[in-house]
Formats: sequence, C-alpha cells, structure tokens
Amino acid sequence: MLGLLIYKVIFFMENLIQQIEKDLKNNKLKLHSEPFFAFFNDETNIIRDPHICHAVLFFNKALQILDIEPEEEEREEHVLTGDYFFSQFYKILAAHNEYKVINDVSGISKEITSKKSAYAEIPKSPSTEELQHLLFAPLIYLVDNGYAQDSLLKLISRYIEEIDIKKLPYITKSTGDDNG
Repeated sequence: MLGLLIYKVIFFMENLIQQIEKDLKNNKLKLHSEPFFAFFNDETNIIRDPHICHAVLFFNKALQILDIEPEEEEREEHVLTGDYFFSQFYKILAAHNEYKVINDVSGISKEITSKKSAYAEIPKSPSTEELQHLLFAPLIYLVDNGYAQDSLLKLISRYIEEIDIKKLPYITKSTGDDNG
C-alpha cells in the first residue's frame, strides 16, 4: 500500500511538471533540474500531505519568478508564468479543501512582501537568515508544520549561498551603480 502511495506522489509531481511545461510552453523554466522540484519529487522528503507540499512549492516558485526583474520583451510572459504558478497553488489546495493552508501561506506572502519592499527602499541588504525567510518562507512553513523533512532547510541554505542578491531588485535597492 505504501509503495502505491509513493508511486502516486512521484507520478503526480511528474505529471504536474509536464502539464506546466505544456501549458506555459516556457523552455527557460527547466523544472526537472530545479533542486526544489527534485526535492519534492523524492517521496522520502515528504512527511505528509504531498498535495500541500506541491502546492506550496508552486506558490514559492511564483514568488521566486516575480522577484526577478525580466527583460522588457519578456515581462508579459514573466508575469503570466508567476500567475500560473499561483493559480496551481490555489487549484490544488481548493480541490482538497485546504483553506487553512491557503490562509497561512497568503499571510506569509503578505508579510514577506512588505519586508521585501522595505529592503528595496534602504541601502542595507538582509542578513543570510532574513534572506532565507524572504525567499523561502512558504517552504519553511512546510518544515515548521511537519509536511516536509528538515533537509529542505539545508537545501535552502545551499541555494542562498549561491544566489546573487544583486539580481533581486525587489529585495536590494537598485541604484544603477556598483555601490547599491
């Protein structure tokens, strides 16, 4: 029985990735090679409720997309891609009547959006811990609430070590020079 459930989790995630790639026709996403999609494609990383993990992953992906400033000619596709991931979050959770999770993650989003805006207005960059929260609060929610393994926090830390914070204009003040 457990083997069948594990197969369904992997099959579900693979189908979602394929559907997203088909729907968006966006070859730049490369979801199969993204570490967070790979993390949740491994059933041992999910403690319970895979649909919640997948939905929150999509929400976090939407936030990541919108944190990056696109090239002028890519703006429409950029916004629509973020909106698509948000819609998947709501679609999956509404289908399972997970309204508490919708409310929780929406509240987290409101909080981190305010903090991102504040950082964009000051010349100070966030600490590593604050940056983790700003970029991955929805995924941290999964660990804090017993949906995903603690190893997700290590993956987040590795990601933060490699990120170029200057490419996140909604978190760092863009001044057009090397001092900002």
